[in-house]
Amino acid sequence: MTAPPLPRTVWIASGVMALGGFLGNMDGSIVALGLESMRLDLGVGLVEIQWVATAFLLGLSAALPLTPWLVRRLGAGRLWLWSLAAFLLTSVACALAPDAVALIAFRALQGMAGGVMVTAGQTVIGLAVGPERLGRTMGTLGLVVGLAPVVGPSAGGFLLAHFSWPVLFWLNLPIGLVAFALALKYVPRGDRGQPPPMDWRGLGLISLGLPVLLYALTELDGVLAAAGFAALALFTWWSLRAPHPVLQLRLAARPVMGSALTTVLLSGAGMFGAILLLPLWFQVRLGAGPAEAGVLLAPMGIATTVFLLVAGRLTDRYGGGTVALTGTLVVLASTVPLGWLGPDTPMWLIQALLLIRGAGLGLSIIPASTAAYASVAPAELGHATALVNIVLRLGGAVGGALCVIVLSRGLATSPATGFGWAFGVLTVICVLGTAATAWLRSAERSSTVDVAG
Repeated sequence: MTAPPLPRTVWIASGVMALGGFLGNMDGSIVALGLESMRLDLGVGLVEIQWVATAFLLGLSAALPLTPWLVRRLGAGRLWLWSLAAFLLTSVACALAPDAVALIAFRALQGMAGGVMVTAGQTVIGLAVGPERLGRTMGTLGLVVGLAPVVGPSAGGFLLAHFSWPVLFWLNLPIGLVAFALALKYVPRGDRGQPPPMDWRGLGLISLGLPVLLYALTELDGVLAAAGFAALALFTWWSLRAPHPVLQLRLAARPVMGSALTTVLLSGAGMFGAILLLPLWFQVRLGAGPAEAGVLLAPMGIATTVFLLVAGRLTDRYGGGTVALTGTLVVLASTVPLGWLGPDTPMWLIQALLLIRGAGLGLSIIPASTAAYASVAPAELGHATALVNIVLRLGGAVGGALCVIVLSRGLATSPATGFGWAFGVLTVICVLGTAATAWLRSAERSSTVDVAG
């Protein structure tokens, strides 16, 4: 049976949430394009400057566990407004940062605000539309969010050609202020409630474990890696026993949720690894300037945007696993050749591969998270959105750090070696992601059979 159409007010409120998602995604893609300019201006190395991107993900992951508690305390819409305001203030701080250390610190704070904003917005949408229309709604709104990798690199390349890198952060203000003004009028604030006592022990363990582990992976420090793993292991042990854990980890034991989270983790690693590699590849390997690199990346973003809408409708009809598996196979097929391409490669071939890769990304981004959200009860949605966003950003931080470390070490030999190794890592991540989506597809089919039985 076809689900009834959504009220106009729900579409408007959801569109405002999507505008916030657009802002966060554009910030990520535009900052990635500007890393080389920041590195040269601030006088630091490639591994150090990638922390401008990674710190954002670390801050985002550290703040996400707080979101379910804050949603119940403040209301999802009200929390979204506060987090958007914080995102804009930290954007100003990033633009005014005097050195790399300050910039990295402000990016971590910006990530915390962005993490709460994205998760609160998804909770507003999920509660408003229900699971039977979630894929279509997320896919349609994904058109707005998906414009970010199109507008971001193009606008960023143009701005970097005429201004210095702080302008990339000033760009957030006009978009964010428009979103804030619209939200004041159209977004319901949500109900204030009395959440259970805050699980400070669990929050402390995960807020310590995630940054330490990711820093250790970046620096290849075995001692710190063990400390990070230990903190996360203690967090898991405690969360499974606490009466009111900061995150409901038991949701991950459900087959659909567990497979969806694994898919999201690996998708984040592959997506963010490519976001860092491709702008550098165009500039360092192919000799393009920032503006030209932004234009050359635009077709991939356009293809992603178009296929986001297709993916949402297909997800409601066939399930997230089937659609995501198709998407990850396409991404894998278009990633394998990248490590072998160089300055002599015809540009039409490079653009064709990026168009194909963009289509695959569009088919794989929305379905896995939609499958996760549709598998839980409304009361569990806040925890589900937090878990999905934590593993997405955790995967992104790990994938980005691994790709940049491998690239940095390979560049000591030659650009061809560095990017060949880095795209090799990206290919392995895509292979693992394809296996995860196959698991998700199987889990969804088993769940459907169980319900029917």
